[in-house]
Amino acid sequence: MRGTGWRSVLGVLLGTVLAAVGQPASAAGMHHGPAGPVPVKTIENPRVPFRLGRGMKLFRDRCSACHGQWAQGVAGKGPPLVHPYYRPGHHPDAAFYRAARAGVKAHHWRFGDMPPVAGITNDEVRRILEFIRWWQKQNGIE
Repeated sequence: MRGTGWRSVLGVLLGTVLAAVGQPASAAGMHHGPAGPVPVKTIENPRVPFRLGRGMKLFRDRCSACHGQWAQGVAGKGPPLVHPYYRPGHHPDAAFYRAARAGVKAHHWRFGDMPPVAGITNDEVRRILEFIRWWQKQNGIE
C-alpha cells in the first residue's frame, strides 16, 4: 500500500505528458510491454495516398475495432500495429496474412488471442498491409 500513491501520481503525469505530445488517448492507458508507449506521431488528418485508400477503408472496417482507427491499439481490445514489434523485420508480411486468416496466439501483449477475421481474402489483407506498412513508415517504423 505504501508505494501506491506515487505510482498513481506517476501514471497521471505520464498520461498528461503523452496527451500533450499527441499520444492517442485510447493508447495512453494501455499495457505496452517493455517497449513503452505507442509511437504514433499524429492521427489528425494525415494525407493518405489515394492508392492506399481502399486498404485504409478495409482496415477501418475489418481491424480498427481492436487495433484503433490509426493502428494505435485499443485499450482492453487489441495492440497497436504502429509499434516496433510489428516492423517488417520482426513481423514480416506473412505473419499478418497468417494472423488475419488463421488468428494468432497472444505473445507480445495482454489482450488474449486474436481470432481469425471471418471471410477476409488475401487481396484484402494485401491492401490492408500496404496501408499499415505505409503508416508505420510515416511513424518512423521500418
